[in-house]
Amino acid sequence: MSSLQIEMTVAAIALFVLIAIFLKRNSMSIKSSVAWLLLPIVFLIIAIFPDPIANFSAWLGFETFSNFLFFIINGLLIIICFFLTISLSKQQVKITKLIQELSILKEKQDDKKPKKQE
Repeated sequence: MSSLQIEMTVAAIALFVLIAIFLKRNSMSIKSSVAWLLLPIVFLIIAIFPDPIANFSAWLGFETFSNFLFFIINGLLIIICFFLTISLSKQQVKITKLIQELSILKEKQDDKKPKKQE
């Protein structure tokens, strides 16, 4: 086993443990953790089967295997950021709708209260 394979295996295990800690503390939702679990799974696949992936990276035209790894990792991070942006946009729409509904309810409640005569 090469040093890169050992490092990737250790990194994958550390990332699994980190995700498990955040899930246990309820700091991360299960839905979000699924996306982040892709990264250590890819690390483990590359660590276990380096030769076919190295051949594939050479076929794609990458000079070194490490450049291909950076490409894969960056691609995964971009995909995760994209889906997090979609989730954030949906949350912003929901918050805006809730604020509008709350304002309408407050206005109706204020209309029902008797006004003080001066």
